[in-house]
Amino acid sequence: MSITPELIKTSPELNIPIPELPALAGWKEIPMVETDKSREPLVPLGMFSDHANILTSSTYADEHNNSPYLNGLEGSNIALFAREGVAEKLDAAAALLPRGKYLMVMDGYRSLQVQGSLFEQYSQNLIEQHPDWTEEQISTETQKYVSIPSTDPTKPSPHNTGASIDTVIIEVNDTVQAEIEAIDEQLSSLDVADWQTDYLLEMKKDELLRRNGKMLNFGTRFDYGGPEAGLRYLEEKVSTQELTAEEQTALENRRLLFSVMTTAGFEPYADEWWHYNDPASQMGAKIAGREFAEYGAATLSEDNKAFADMRETHHRNATAIARGEHWTPLQGLEPHYALARQAFAANNPRNIFAMAGAVEKIEPPKDSL
Repeated sequence: MSITPELIKTSPELNIPIPELPALAGWKEIPMVETDKSREPLVPLGMFSDHANILTSSTYADEHNNSPYLNGLEGSNIALFAREGVAEKLDAAAALLPRGKYLMVMDGYRSLQVQGSLFEQYSQNLIEQHPDWTEEQISTETQKYVSIPSTDPTKPSPHNTGASIDTVIIEVNDTVQAEIEAIDEQLSSLDVADWQTDYLLEMKKDELLRRNGKMLNFGTRFDYGGPEAGLRYLEEKVSTQELTAEEQTALENRRLLFSVMTTAGFEPYADEWWHYNDPASQMGAKIAGREFAEYGAATLSEDNKAFADMRETHHRNATAIARGEHWTPLQGLEPHYALARQAFAANNPRNIFAMAGAVEKIEPPKDSL
């Protein structure tokens, strides 16, 4: 059966088995070739961006209260970024989801500083659990879940290219979805002069999704570091035994995410159900059977940094307002301050109400290996 956008749209319970993937070994040897795509910029995702239909929850920056990284990892940003072509593919994948379901990106572009922190954290946990393992064993096991930070231009770390995406699906009920659709209809009728109304509506939509959005059951938490997180773990299990009702639901949800992401042009990663790569990256090229990759290491532009600073400031101030804190805004920003106070009174943007326990700290499970 061919997976098409029309099929997915008309089949909310799409349930096509995830096939076995080509071997990933040797992906770092895929040659990098400089093309126009290689020079594609990083663009922001989510709120205030041109890709606002993609929800974001910056796990490593501790954006929301379900993050296990208190105060965030050094070098992380509230704002998430991806290559322009990757962002467009995400828009396409999000448009394929059934009504009431949304892509929520947990991580995209990742600085080498954050990559190094995650790699060191995971490998150190393995060393403590397995003092008898060799350095090679520790590195090999760690790299199943966290790529080694690389400054070699011929072997960039996947997330450092801006072409690797960690994403989940959240859903809201029909009542909430109807409210969101009413807001979207209002937003579509506004012009530039209505920016204050636009802002209040966007914040209301964000609150509805944060308050009511619930991550689908995928069988493990996001970032779980064990074999159960493998993309085909449940496919292989169902081939030998009957699944529980929860496992069956998780299997179908993995298939749904796989279907929309691969239909939009992404390639999957065998060890993590949430991780997808653009085929122009080395890892994606290997799975896609391409002879070369085009996306190398990327850096944030000055515009990207300004956007990241704006999102950080907005998040920090909105959180302070929700906590009842007051301050004197800079001259000329009084209207913005008043508007923000109206939008965020008792509406703490850190709170994701229905996703408690949905995210796990990257570390090896204590009861395995």
